[in-house]
Amino acid sequence: MNSFYIKLLIMPTVVALVTVVSKKWGNSIGGILAGLPWVAGPIILFIALEQGLDFAVNSISGVMVGIIGWSFFCVVYVLVGRKSNALISVLAGYVAYTLVGVSLNPVISYLNVYQWFALSLLVLFLGLFFFPKVAEHKSFSVKILRFEIPLRMIIITLFVITITFLAERLGPTWSGILTPFPVMTTVLAIFTHYTQGIYQVRKIYMGLFTGSLGFAFFLFLQAILMPIYGIAVAFIVGILVDIVLTIAMKFVFQKYRLI
Repeated sequence: MNSFYIKLLIMPTVVALVTVVSKKWGNSIGGILAGLPWVAGPIILFIALEQGLDFAVNSISGVMVGIIGWSFFCVVYVLVGRKSNALISVLAGYVAYTLVGVSLNPVISYLNVYQWFALSLLVLFLGLFFFPKVAEHKSFSVKILRFEIPLRMIIITLFVITITFLAERLGPTWSGILTPFPVMTTVLAIFTHYTQGIYQVRKIYMGLFTGSLGFAFFLFLQAILMPIYGIAVAFIVGILVDIVLTIAMKFVFQKYRLI
């Protein structure tokens, strides 16, 4: 089965699932679920299948740089979103993400995957512990937005297809940096910001940070296991570790009221 059609099947289903879960069990749970490698996982998988294992493995340090940029996106979005609308917040977040990518891209080769892994974990933990506070507005009225799920599905699908298609021209470094580009994060934030306010956006982001810790381990395991054991073993082990860590982190952070 052509990978193009696989993407068309997987991604709309995933984004619809995350949206439904968020609406049913809350934005914190939805954020944690969204933090699993729904988007980046398939991109790495398709890159490995289409461009080869070496290309995919070489892109993983870039993905970890992308995680750092994604963390800055979330922080800047909330900082700006406390006083501005969703569009301005997104644009400010994209500027932050781009600056991180452009600044770190020239030095990616100076650190190995172990060091980028440690640095990405450090940034995620710092983000969790020092994330900007937002006052809850009890008087905020929830808005109803039509066609929310179809719009999310279209945006996510187009992004995955585009990044995978351009991977060969972009090269492994920029393909990696752009893999965690905050498209799902943006979609979740814009719709939630408009319908429920910035306080609920923060809850989603805290859940995303929790899930992203497991995602960082998933990436690290791909870099270590894929060249030795192949795609299937690396993905199975990586996903299992990701899920276990995400569940464990959820209980730990809920106990200390971080999410």
